[in-house]
Amino acid sequence: MLQALVLAVAQALSPAATAFVEDATARLIAGEELSPDFPVRLQALPPDQRLLAIVHLRRAGYLADVVMPLDWILSPAGPDPATDSDAALGSDNAKAHE
Repeated sequence: MLQALVLAVAQALSPAATAFVEDATARLIAGEELSPDFPVRLQALPPDQRLLAIVHLRRAGYLADVVMPLDWILSPAGPDPATDSDAALGSDNAKAHE
């Protein structure tokens, strides 16, 4: 039954969400924290994918003490940090580079 659930979740994730979850899982196994840019990477995901990734992070033990507002979780996807280097700098720094 557990294998069926894992398969169903894996099929529901987009490639970007899968990469995020795999990175978080590898960091967990290595005993590391999440990457510092994880909120930016989460924001780049569509809301349904973001929610699935957050559920994975919480079940893995990450984000146990982090409160995420529902409006942030359900907000439209932001710029992809892999394609928009200024997005990773934050909105203030991105404006400074314009």
